[in-house]
Amino acid sequence: MRKMKIGLALGSGAARGWSHIGVIKALKQTGIDIDIVAGCSIGSLVGAAYACNKLSALEQWVCSFRYWDVLRLMDVSWGRGGLLRGERVFNHYRDIMPVTDFDHCSRRFGAVATNLSTGRELWFTEGDLHLAVRASCSMPGLMSPVEHNGYWLVDGAVVNPVPVS
Repeated sequence: MRKMKIGLALGSGAARGWSHIGVIKALKQTGIDIDIVAGCSIGSLVGAAYACNKLSALEQWVCSFRYWDVLRLMDVSWGRGGLLRGERVFNHYRDIMPVTDFDHCSRRFGAVATNLSTGRELWFTEGDLHLAVRASCSMPGLMSPVEHNGYWLVDGAVVNPVPVS
């Protein structure tokens, strides 16, 4: 008999999405091994960390946040399509997540972004992991969109808030 593969879809939710860390830990404690992870928005950030065995480092970073730390991560941007550029927070994320390519993840992972030109979802499953997560987290109006292959990409939650497909 073949072992059933288990997939986990991690959705959007802004700061509430940090709870995905606890969900993954609880699943692991009960012996449930996740084979495939998909995420959008904050779910892509947590999902990528889990897929690359960096969930503990992400949890330590998030739990260390104090009010002033959060304010320091905000890089206000005028005229770039969002209130924040998002580079400060993602520079810190890159320090925690040195894995830069989907091929180096220990389990299959996909991140969802939204193509602003077509209004359709775009699945990242290969290539630049940091680009995929950054695009998937770009909340319209709050964080600047990401340019990729001539298209502007924003938060995957715009079209697929919980990527189960």
